[in-house]
Amino acid sequence: MNKARPAVDREASFLSLLQIGVATADITPPVGISANPWGKSKSAISRGVHKPMEATVAAISSDGDKDISLIYGLDLGWIGCHQCDVVNFRSRLARELKLDIDSILVNLSQTHKGPPFCVHEPMREGGELVAGYVEKTIEDLIAAGKRAIQSRQKADLTWAYGKCALGSVRDLLVTDGETTQVVVGYNPELEPDDTLVVGRVTDQSGKIILTLVNYGCHPTSVGWESDLISPDYVGRARELVVEATKAPMLFLLGACGNVAPKEQYSGDVSVADRNGEMLGYATLATLASMLAPSRELRFDQVITSGSNLASWLPTKVEPNELFDRKKITVEMPHKELLTDEEMRVAWAPLTATEVFLNFRIRKQHEIRIDYVTGDGTVKHPVWIWQLGDAIVIAHGGEAYLELARDLRRRNADRMIVFLDMTNGPGYLYLPTKIAYEQNNYQSQQSIVASGGLEIMLEVLDQAIKSL
Repeated sequence: MNKARPAVDREASFLSLLQIGVATADITPPVGISANPWGKSKSAISRGVHKPMEATVAAISSDGDKDISLIYGLDLGWIGCHQCDVVNFRSRLARELKLDIDSILVNLSQTHKGPPFCVHEPMREGGELVAGYVEKTIEDLIAAGKRAIQSRQKADLTWAYGKCALGSVRDLLVTDGETTQVVVGYNPELEPDDTLVVGRVTDQSGKIILTLVNYGCHPTSVGWESDLISPDYVGRARELVVEATKAPMLFLLGACGNVAPKEQYSGDVSVADRNGEMLGYATLATLASMLAPSRELRFDQVITSGSNLASWLPTKVEPNELFDRKKITVEMPHKELLTDEEMRVAWAPLTATEVFLNFRIRKQHEIRIDYVTGDGTVKHPVWIWQLGDAIVIAHGGEAYLELARDLRRRNADRMIVFLDMTNGPGYLYLPTKIAYEQNNYQSQQSIVASGGLEIMLEVLDQAIKSL
C-alpha cells in the first residue's frame, strides 16, 4: 500500500448530537384581515390565500430536561411594538412553557403579505380582525411549543454551507441628470452574498425529522397589487423541501437589510413561487451533498490503477454534544432622535399616505423603548447559541449582508447561522457606513448612527473567537 498522505487529510464537518423535538402549526389568518401593508396599496383587505402561513418550532436540549430552548420560525412580517412583542407575546410564551424568555428565539420571515402581529398597528381596512388573530396565534404557538418539547429525542444535526442565487443587492443608484438618489431595488453592479446554511436533523434510524434553512433575502416578491395572503417565496421553498424529505422545514431569515429578489413587488404570486423554487432546489442540492449522520470525509489511501488515485471515504466520528447559550449586549451610538414634526417633514415626501406616515412615526417611538439609553447609545441585544459545531447568532435588526458575510470570512472554520428579525428590542436596519454616506432608505429609517454595524462586527467576531 502506498503510504503517502496529503497535508490536509479530512474535510471539515459540522456535526451536533442533541435532544431535538419538532412541531408545526398553521397560522394562516382569516381572509378579510388587513394584510397589505404596502404604502402604495389602495386597500389593505385580503381577499384570498396564496399559500398557508406556517409556524415551525424546534425544541432543543443537551440532555433530559436541562436547558430546554426553543427556536420558532414564523411566517409573519414584523412586530415592532415593545408591548406586543416582549410583554404580550414572548413573555407569555416563556411563562406558559415554563422557560426563561432568553431561551426562546422567535424568527420572523418578514413576509410583506400578512397582517401586523401587533394590536396597536392595524389602522386600515380589516384591522378589526387583527387582535383576534394575534390571540389565536399565540395560543397555537404555545401549544406547538409544548408538542415540540414533549417530542424531543436524540438526534443528529448535520450542517452544510450551500449556495442560492435568489438574493440580490437592493441598493440602486439612479439619477435624472440633476439629482442622484439610492432607491430600493435590484442593482446588477453589486455582488450579493449567496451563502445558504442548511441543517439536517435525523433520528437515530437516519430518518430526517427536520430541515433548517438559513438564508438572507427580503420576502418582497409580492407587492401591493395582490390582495392575497402569502408567505412569499418561503411557501414554495417549503413545499419542495417537505415533499422531498417528508419532514418539516424551519426557515430562519438571515442578514437581509440590503438583499431582495431581483424580481419583486409583483401582483402575480407566481413570481414568489419561482423565487421559492430557487431556494427550495438549492436547499435540496445542499442536502444531497451531505454524508450520512455522524460522518466526515477522510483521506484513505493512494491506489494505483493506471494512475495513482486518491481514495477518500466517509468515516464515522463522534458528533459534538455541546449545547450552550448566552445573551450579550452591543452598545452602538444612535443618531440625534427626531421629534414627531421633524420626522413628518423628512418622511412625508417619501410616504404614500398620511396613515402610513403616522404609522412610521409611531414605530420610531416604539423602537426606543428598552433600547435607547441616556448616554447617546443603544443597547442592542444579541443571542449566541452553540449547537454542537454550529454557532447561532440572532438579533432583532435587519443587518446589511456584509455583517454575516464578514463574520463567516473571519471565522471560515466555523459554521455560523446568522438570524435577522429575531426577538426584540432592536427591530431596525443596521446599514454599512457607505449606506449612510449615500443616505439610503435603510440609513434614514434606523436610529443607529453610522458605524454601528462595524462596531457590532468587531464585538461578534470576538464573541465567536472566545467560544
